[in-house]
Amino acid sequence: MLERLRARLIGSVLAWDLIATLLCLALVVGVYSETTTHHWSLYVGVAVIWTLVFIILAPQRAIFTRNLLEAFTRLFLAVLLAATSFAGLLYLINGNAFDRDAFLHFVVLDLAALSVIHLGFRTLTRWRQARGSGRRVLVAGDANAANRLAEEFGRRPWTGVQVVGYVSDEHDAPAALPRLGRLHDLLALVQQHQIDEVIFALPPAQHDRVVELSLQLLGEPVMLHTVPTALDLAFARTPVDSVGGIPLVSLRESALTPSQRIIKRLFDIVVSLALIVILAPVMLLIALLIKLESPGPIIFRQERIGEHGRRFQMFKFRSMYIDADRRWREVAKRDETTGKLLHKPKDDPRVTPIGRKLRRTSLDELPQLFNVLRGEMSLVGPRPEMPYIAAEYEPWQWQRFRVPPGITGWWQVNGRSDKPMHLHTEDDLYYIQNYSFWLDLRILAKTLVVVWQGHGAY
Repeated sequence: MLERLRARLIGSVLAWDLIATLLCLALVVGVYSETTTHHWSLYVGVAVIWTLVFIILAPQRAIFTRNLLEAFTRLFLAVLLAATSFAGLLYLINGNAFDRDAFLHFVVLDLAALSVIHLGFRTLTRWRQARGSGRRVLVAGDANAANRLAEEFGRRPWTGVQVVGYVSDEHDAPAALPRLGRLHDLLALVQQHQIDEVIFALPPAQHDRVVELSLQLLGEPVMLHTVPTALDLAFARTPVDSVGGIPLVSLRESALTPSQRIIKRLFDIVVSLALIVILAPVMLLIALLIKLESPGPIIFRQERIGEHGRRFQMFKFRSMYIDADRRWREVAKRDETTGKLLHKPKDDPRVTPIGRKLRRTSLDELPQLFNVLRGEMSLVGPRPEMPYIAAEYEPWQWQRFRVPPGITGWWQVNGRSDKPMHLHTEDDLYYIQNYSFWLDLRILAKTLVVVWQGHGAY
């Protein structure tokens, strides 16, 4: 839990540090354009050196975990080491590439800009905690543990975590933290108080209750954690944190490590933005054909379930008549062996002629590039599920929401629509368990082949 919050916050500060440093470099180079060589290698060198030094010395971590004096001392040393390394690189490559006064002004300006950024983040995290606009946590179980967790998170304002209360079947509630209800009220309280994370602090004898409550919360976009005494060894492989000496085991964390998530997100942004620019004429032509063929909007919006059960509006080119969404029961059938819904039949009468061609070529999914750019989807991942299908999921199937949904995925390149919907989950879990950036590239390459051949698309 803490590691996830820490990695997210530190990654944000590091990204802003690099952006500010490059902007300072560009400003100084512009001012000293007569005496300083303006070349892309300068920016590459600064980006690489500052990234390496800041990862090693981690001043972006110190601004949240240390006092101001220690934090700014760490920042000063990091900038000094990075600048010294950059100066040495300039001397080895080309001693005249950077004017001495320009270099000094760059270092001073960079130190000032980064100081403002670090102080801003430190102030912002404390302000968010004071307003209660951070991560809202509800403790289920022991009142003493709830109080202790609230105190420990209070000592770590950088987390943005606010313990809003606890639920318990015991009535000896302390005055320090409100008792919001009983354990059987947990689901309703999570929805009512807009809870982001639930921490179970129940004794070992109530292990079955933890399992029962966890299953009830699978459909909610909340993270689940527990103190280890409430678990058996089956959960030994899950992430473990410590908050003020209280160990926390995460029952429901993202399947991606912080570094995997950063790489995946950067790749998604770069590729989706490039594809939007390149394919803009194609998308405009498709929009015109849809508008000329039948009345209705060009873009079809549909609510889907994404990572951690969060709902969002998915975009597609409209490939059906405007009343199709209300007529899904006319064509939805159930698998004869399992009884699961098959929501995408062949020869669907609701599909327009143009829409059938778009589906065959998968061009109807091009607007989902904007979902990717907005962070609601990824280029590769499990398909974002329809709420009425997810409502019939078995508890184990909800594990497919541990990663961002994708435009394409493992099951799409291994059967596409020829496979019944309920069998996709096993393919999605295979993808999650075997995730790597290279697997994403492999799936994207196979997607091009599958789309070109038109297998399983209708």
